[in-house]
Amino acid sequence: MRLSVRCLEITSIERSHSEMLRVGVDPAGIRIMAPKHFHYNLKVESLTPAQANIIKQDMLSIGGEVAVARGAASCSVRQTDAIISGTLKELDILVDKLKVQNQGLSGIARALREALDNVRLKELALKGRGKDWILGPRTLIMGILNVTPDSFSDRGRFFEKNRAIERALEMVEEGAEWIDVGGESTRPGAAPVALNEELKRVVPVVEALSGKADISVDTTKSEVARQALQAGAQIINDVSALGADPDMAAVCAEYGAPVVLMHMRGTPATMQKDVGYKDLMAEVFNYLSERIEYAESRGIGREKMMIDPGLGFGKSREGNLEIIGRLKELRSLGRPLLVGASRKSFIAGTVGPEGRETGTVAAVVASILNGANAVRVHDVSGAVQAARMADALRAAGEGTGETTG
Repeated sequence: MRLSVRCLEITSIERSHSEMLRVGVDPAGIRIMAPKHFHYNLKVESLTPAQANIIKQDMLSIGGEVAVARGAASCSVRQTDAIISGTLKELDILVDKLKVQNQGLSGIARALREALDNVRLKELALKGRGKDWILGPRTLIMGILNVTPDSFSDRGRFFEKNRAIERALEMVEEGAEWIDVGGESTRPGAAPVALNEELKRVVPVVEALSGKADISVDTTKSEVARQALQAGAQIINDVSALGADPDMAAVCAEYGAPVVLMHMRGTPATMQKDVGYKDLMAEVFNYLSERIEYAESRGIGREKMMIDPGLGFGKSREGNLEIIGRLKELRSLGRPLLVGASRKSFIAGTVGPEGRETGTVAAVVASILNGANAVRVHDVSGAVQAARMADALRAAGEGTGETTG
């Protein structure tokens, strides 16, 4: 018989079990060996040298590895980050070891445990106002409805109320689960809109759509959020992650509204003036982590939060592409992940202006395969088809047998 050697792509417990059953492994052995099939690299920031050295010694003793800064072993540096590498089995043992140690290591053990548990979640629930959404096996589609005269994408086609309502219902028919209504442009360089003007644009549209569609409102103003929620909106999508208006978190908490927390550097008017990062993914991750904690401290439960890395908001073309390629790193935050790549300039900068739509479809598929739970798009029908194909590919790759029609 011909000898065959190949690398297996095992990304789920289901796939691990399936491959071992093909070999004929005893079921008891499958349970023991499955955790050894999953290898993780966890980055922990701002450890003391003492903490780093204990973690490294413990991890080495069980077969894993820890990379730390030069000088950590001799304590000649004040602090160090660490990359902890090992199988799930090894990391489980490490967490148990650290739980009973001092030097603040029990807290690190809890954080490691949370990250490991979050990254393996297959489903995430988003608790709404009388309705919940389960995200994971099936990607949620958010249709963009700009009720502005200066949208970079539709040039004000849906600024008039009746046209906006017609387009929203059309997107629902095409398969959009949410309609994201925005009355203030957030394109690069956009100027703020006065409160009364934004209310005039948004609230009548929300009132007309209430009961006909699930509505999120794209705003940074607490009064717009309040009146939109009173008019029937379900979700607040705040590009400032509750940072622009000090009353926004309180309004969302009062009405029990889910929130989308997005990463952005600066404001829409200034965000593209500084797109350089020392460590892009670290900044996005840490910012979103801090905003989750902030929202929770203001009375918004974690189960009511969704996160968005903010493609196009203070990032270069290369930065946007990097984020899409590394989306899985954000899964350890344990919240559903929304990605909005639709028709953005980094797509035109990659494939040319005429390729914005096909480039968007490619970005949608790549985002879903890399961990996105929801996508925000202009072309709903194309995104629905792309998402269902990506969902099926992801399910097949994980060996879950879950496909969508």
